[in-house]
Amino acid sequence: MNDSTTSFEAQLFSIGRAVRFGFAAMVFGLSYPNIRCAFGINHFRQIFVDMLGAKPLPSATALVLQIQPFLIGLSILIPLLALAFLFVPRLAYSIYASGVLVLLVFVQLFFTWHALTIPLFTIIEGMQQ
Repeated sequence: MNDSTTSFEAQLFSIGRAVRFGFAAMVFGLSYPNIRCAFGINHFRQIFVDMLGAKPLPSATALVLQIQPFLIGLSILIPLLALAFLFVPRLAYSIYASGVLVLLVFVQLFFTWHALTIPLFTIIEGMQQ
């Protein structure tokens, strides 16, 4: 009975490590477009200045343009934390923390992408008139 219990615990531990690695892989995969988006904010800024002229930017866009250094830092920090959580000995803690990182990378990517595309629709509407 003792051998089967040990075997079961070893299998659970192995499954936990696989789940932790899966979360880390998701964070790494989603971090690439997140980092690219954060570093591309200045290019969008130039497009908005050239195409919108004196029209005011939406508040979400103005916020993203203003906090670009923070977004760059966060987009780099998230995958580094995911890498660090791969080596945390407490398996459950690292799985939960990696899940939070997946959610955080989704939120940052969605917010940045949404804020940068709002003025593009205004530009397109202006070109159609």
